[in-house]
Amino acid sequence: MQTEETNKSISVKAEKRIKLIATIIMAIIIIVGLLVTTDIILVKKANIGPFFAIRTKVYNDGGTKEYYGLFYKVIKYHQEIGRRDTVIGSYSLKYDTTPTNYTVETLSYALNNSNQSYIGDFIRLTGTIDTIDLENNTFSLTYKDNIKGKYDLTINAHVISDNLNQLNENAPVSLIGTISSYDFTKKELTISNVFAE
Repeated sequence: MQTEETNKSISVKAEKRIKLIATIIMAIIIIVGLLVTTDIILVKKANIGPFFAIRTKVYNDGGTKEYYGLFYKVIKYHQEIGRRDTVIGSYSLKYDTTPTNYTVETLSYALNNSNQSYIGDFIRLTGTIDTIDLENNTFSLTYKDNIKGKYDLTINAHVISDNLNQLNENAPVSLIGTISSYDFTKKELTISNVFAE
């Protein structure tokens, strides 16, 4: 009879130990999950961080940095003249500084005839400057179509280079930057981190 009581008390102690270990493991998983999720949100939405990733590479292009986190990879582009955005993805994410080429017209048609979201795409855009705002360091390009305004598009470019005062209204321009937003109802597209030529 004593042996049965001893076996019961051992199994109760072992059960408590297993529960404690399982609780600690679950708490660690939840905390790590929250930290990784917070890091991803901060990088994606606020362009801050990453805090919980390890920098593994710095490219000789002006300072682009590559980070690896738990199940994610971040590339913070910082070319001297070129790409200046942050991209987050899986470990297969590749370093890519080749912009997709558009004219204002082809970009307008692409936006209206595709279900694809172009936000975050690195592009090279050619067109004619419509207005220049030196105070806000922006300029705009406008496309007006002949089909009842279906393909109208206004592009606002936020310039980070200091050569905006060298540009003129109604002059051709080539710019590179990242599409940061598109309002389909207003037909307005915003390009950030722009270098203009």
